[in-house]
Amino acid sequence: MRVSLINLNLVAQDAIGQCMLNQVRFFRRRGDDVQVYVMYPPQGTPEDVAALTHVVSLADLVARRDKHFVCSDLYVYHYPGRHPLMESIKGIDQGAVIFYYHNVTPPELWGTEVKRDMLRKGQEGVSELAPSADLIVTPSPFNADQLAEEHACERDRIRVLPLAVALDQFSLGPPDLALIRQYALEGRRVILFVGRMAGNKRIDLLVEALQTVQQKVPNGVLMLVGDDGSNLAIQKTAAHARTRAAELGVADDVIFTGRVDDLPPYYRLAGVYATASLHEGFGVPLIEAMASGVPVVASRATAHPWVIGEAGLLAEPGAVADLAGKIVRVLTDDDLCGELVRRGLSRARGFSLEHYEAGWARVVAEATAWLPDQPYPRPRSLSAQPVAPASKAEGGKWAPTVQEVLLSGELGRLDASADVMMRDYVVRSKLPVVGPLIAWIRRNLTSHLREPYVDPMFERQVAFNRQVAQMMWQVVERISAHIEASESTLQESTQRHQELEDRLGRTEAWLGLVSAQVSLLETDHPASADPAQLAKLRQRIEELRQRMTVEEKSE
Repeated sequence: MRVSLINLNLVAQDAIGQCMLNQVRFFRRRGDDVQVYVMYPPQGTPEDVAALTHVVSLADLVARRDKHFVCSDLYVYHYPGRHPLMESIKGIDQGAVIFYYHNVTPPELWGTEVKRDMLRKGQEGVSELAPSADLIVTPSPFNADQLAEEHACERDRIRVLPLAVALDQFSLGPPDLALIRQYALEGRRVILFVGRMAGNKRIDLLVEALQTVQQKVPNGVLMLVGDDGSNLAIQKTAAHARTRAAELGVADDVIFTGRVDDLPPYYRLAGVYATASLHEGFGVPLIEAMASGVPVVASRATAHPWVIGEAGLLAEPGAVADLAGKIVRVLTDDDLCGELVRRGLSRARGFSLEHYEAGWARVVAEATAWLPDQPYPRPRSLSAQPVAPASKAEGGKWAPTVQEVLLSGELGRLDASADVMMRDYVVRSKLPVVGPLIAWIRRNLTSHLREPYVDPMFERQVAFNRQVAQMMWQVVERISAHIEASESTLQESTQRHQELEDRLGRTEAWLGLVSAQVSLLETDHPASADPAQLAKLRQRIEELRQRMTVEEKSE
């Protein structure tokens, strides 16, 4: 199977980069032909994976210049935000497509105007691009809910697959003495945070919590490991945290390490891992910390509670006092610390590479299950056509809708006959003895024309046929929707007509009663009745009856 992985970049040190590397190795071990397409040269990537990585532009993909990309059986589009290569998902007319949603930070939590518009476009892009995929994969139930509720993605196309952590690298072990000397940590209790210094991470709250923690744990120090300067937005967030540390008098106890190449030893320095982040689609550092035997304290926000489970302490989002109190408990209560370590190690085992690959294998099998051996399978929009519910006819019996009738008739046959390729045809010869030789000659004489020219031409015809069938499906869906709307309107009109008839009936009865009373007055009390007034009253009754007749006819 030919596989194409697409993302903005491939950085081995970040969570998305690790996810892509795991996928590349997964496909290669299965014997699949996998290639990676990015906009920027890979960073820190092993040579064997770098050799499979192509730096391309959207124009390159749209122009179909890469044969592997054009003829792939499976496309995996990673979405950390909207990037130019994502737009090519709209033009995929063959193969299975997976939209791999990692999450987009809400603009209002970014903390600066720098690149905020990019986040806004990233959120808008989900609703626009995800419908082009067969399946949507995301690492947490929080993300799945967000996709369904905020981006109107169908839940039956969403699959939750937690990311993996290399448990052989992140494990219990002694602290690195060289790092202790490098950062002057002798006798210090390290509060660790790992991640880029983005606005939503709220490292300023960790700085504020440090001041409170030091009242109970004077030798506490905050170590912030991760990108603190790759772009202006991150620089501003880091600068604000430094300023806040200086204002609180803890600047000397806040350590910014920047990006590090070898991350596992940093976890082994920590007495507690803490994060005040207000928005996370997953949270790989939480699992890395638990796998390293480090107790975890995190804000009760977004994906954090699900990732941690019962293996850590949760603080109320934005509540510095609560965050600091939880950190102090871990650093001063040995029994609690030990219990959290045990729970964390157990919890981390559920996020192993083996668990990930088993889940990823199921997702890939599901996405490609309907793929026959042809290089151009049906478009994703035809793989699971929605069927309108049957309408209830009079007498309580269920009657088929227009769409169901078409499904069982001409439209079904149109879809079934879209593939005009004779895929099961095998060149043979009935001649004895020399028959196999003649068949071999025929196959080899025509293959140089059929494979590069004839087959692609017919495959494009198959794709066109299926697009026509798809458009017919859409027409049927719209007709069904219009019929349903018309039936609803007719039902409302019938109800209004019945209400009017009831009202007219009541009015007619009232006029009859009034008329009878007038007649009684003329008969029983002729002397007291004013003939002119009675005549006028009878005339008014007749006018009302005529008006009712006109209104009834107009209805």
